[in-house]
Amino acid sequence: MQFYTSKQASADLDRVIARAVYDQEEAAIVSDIGTVFLVPQEEFDSMRESLRLMSDRRSFNALLEGHSQRDAGGVSDYPTVEQIFYDLQDTHS
Repeated sequence: MQFYTSKQASADLDRVIARAVYDQEEAAIVSDIGTVFLVPQEEFDSMRESLRLMSDRRSFNALLEGHSQRDAGGVSDYPTVEQIFYDLQDTHS
């Protein structure tokens, strides 16, 4: 993670954004009033989805149960993502 003062970031904002997007390099922009973080949109979307799933008690419990089964060496009775979307696998490769 790169750290920038607000003056540094504003002086070269295009480069700071490019590093975040193309190099997957998060940036912390620090000012007297606080710090903000710049992350690529895909990473942000992924974090939001993770937070959404974790805030839903049913989804979170299912996730924990899946981890417990995996840790115990169990196999899920549910189909894998690959099995569900088998018809799309060759479409984009």
